[in-house]
This record gives sequence, structure tokens and C-alpha cells, in this order.
Amino acid sequence: MLNYTLRRLLLLLPMLFGVSIVVFLVMHFIPGDPAQLAAGPDATAEDVAQIRQNYGLDQPLVTQYIIYVRKIVSGDFGESFQTFTPVLEGIARTLPATIELTAAGMLLAVVIGVPLGIVAALKPRGFLDGSLTTFAVLGISVPGFFLGLIFMSIFSASLGWLPPTGRGGWQHLILPAVTLGLPYVATFSRLARSTMMDVLKEDYIRTAYAKGVPGYKVVIKHALSNASIPLVTVFGMDFGRLLGGAVIVETVFAWPGMGRFLIDAIMARDIYVVQGTVLVFAALVVIINLMVDLVYGILDPRITYN
Repeated sequence: MLNYTLRRLLLLLPMLFGVSIVVFLVMHFIPGDPAQLAAGPDATAEDVAQIRQNYGLDQPLVTQYIIYVRKIVSGDFGESFQTFTPVLEGIARTLPATIELTAAGMLLAVVIGVPLGIVAALKPRGFLDGSLTTFAVLGISVPGFFLGLIFMSIFSASLGWLPPTGRGGWQHLILPAVTLGLPYVATFSRLARSTMMDVLKEDYIRTAYAKGVPGYKVVIKHALSNASIPLVTVFGMDFGRLLGGAVIVETVFAWPGMGRFLIDAIMARDIYVVQGTVLVFAALVVIINLMVDLVYGILDPRITYN
């Protein structure tokens, strides 16, 4: 397993290299002059030229990329055009908030979605099963930003129960986490239902019932443990989607996370901030998927890493 983990971590390097090329080219080809934006509307042509020279924007594109890669290798993600502070400082300040929000949304999706799916599998074609199908369609169809605005209107503006924006106590986390995680409750509930229904038809489940094993032990110890690998797989894939969804949710709720940090940088054409945050997002997704692959071996000892 150690060799497998090391190989996967080494594969992280070419993946991040490819991501850096794509983001670098996109940021340089979209309309707008980052030096002009950084200098401000009242800046003179000499001021703009000086900023362009200071950040190496007057160099050929290939030279700019080589300089950027050298900085990344040395641990320097560059400096923001807007705040003139190191990009790593901004990432270190906003990343914990994004991890907190994403983890809360994923916890909500798993803790609510999986039990609902199990109950629906035990009583298929019942009221709960039909309700879950309807909820799944609504959860997938309603955009996250629209859901967030509805929650703010009801629970903040009308009822005054929860703060609408910002990050502070646990009360500030509820609305963003529910907005982010609620659509994935439907995903986990439907997947848990389908996988549990397949497992409950197996011979060893019927044998366990015939031996007089209590029903809750059969469901949790035998059925759920064998149905968990697809759930873990979807967990890894949906974590990346949650990170992407956090960008919108953080903007709606003024949550001071890395997603909002990225949106502000894109609007300001802050090249180094955009490149740095996207690289960190990509690295997080790859690391989470590596952890999911390693969990497979714990859930099923028959799985080996070659």
C-alpha cells in the first residue's frame, strides 16, 4: 500500500502541471489587461507599464509561464495584483473556511442520505421510497444559489432564526451547509437504496436471517458493510463537486472561503490568485480520491494494491 500511495502522490505532479498550463492560458487569453485593472482607472500609461514590468507581464507568454513554474517549485505562488500580498497568505486565510463548509455539507449528505436510503430499501415501493424519488429529482434540479436565497428569505429575513451571511459561530454555518449538502442527500439516499436492495437479495443475507441474527445486525454488519464501497466511491467524486459548489454558496452567503476568494480574483483578473487557488482545489480533489482508494482496502480485504 505504501508503494501505491507514493506512486499516486507522484502522479499528482504531472496532473497539477497540466492544470497550471490550462489555467495560465485561459487567464491570459480572456479579454482585459490585468496590469490596467491593478493600476486603477486613473493610472497613467507609465504606471501601467511599470506594473506590467514588475510582474513580468511584458515578457513573452512562454517566458512568463517558465518564471511562474519556477516560483511554484520554490513555494512562491506569486503576489496578488489587488492587495499586493502573497497568494499563499490568502489561501491559508480562506482554505479553513472552505474545508469547514465542504465537510459540513458532506456530513449532512451522508448522515441524512444513507439512513434514508437504507429505510427505503427495507420497504421498497412504499411511501418513503416514493417521497425519496421526488426529493431526489427536486434536489438535483434546483440550483444551489436559488436554494440559498430561499433559505435566507425564510430563516433569516422572515423568521430571524439564523444569520444570513458571514462566518462566526455554528449558527452561521447552518444555512450554507444545508444549501451545499441538501442536493447530495438525494444522491446518497438513492444510491444507498439501490445498493442495499441488491445486497439484501444475496444468499448470505437470507442465511443470516435464517440463523436468527437480529435484523439490525444483518442490515448494519452484513448488508451495509458490503454496500459501502459504491457509497465511498460516490463520496470521493461528490467531494470534488461540493468544492465546486462551495464557490457559488460562499458567494451567496458571503462566506469568507477560498471559493469566494477565487471569484473575486477572476472578476479582477488577478492571475496569480486564480492560478494558485485552482491548483489547491485540484490537489485537494486528487488527495481525497487517493484516500477513498485506500479506504477500499479497509472495507474489503480482498482488494490489493499493485
